[in-house]
Amino acid sequence: MITTGRYASKKTREFAKAGAFYVSRGKKTIDDIAEYARRKGESEVIIVEEKDGVPEYLSMIEVPETGKWKWMERKKVKKDEG
Repeated sequence: MITTGRYASKKTREFAKAGAFYVSRGKKTIDDIAEYARRKGESEVIIVEEKDGVPEYLSMIEVPETGKWKWMERKKVKKDEG
């Protein structure tokens, strides 16, 4: 599952939508996103973060079937991908 930061630019949303299962972030918290992912059977969520309106980082969280989600890693987006 993939989503964006709260106030994502159009370019960042388009980048995220090119992924597998995109969910609009809106006002949802990370807890809300993780719970939604859990209900949909997803075990990971990728959050596309931006800088100056351009995708900058992919932050991944693990969503176990039970318990609290946790940060896994953060990777810089290659310039030719964004």
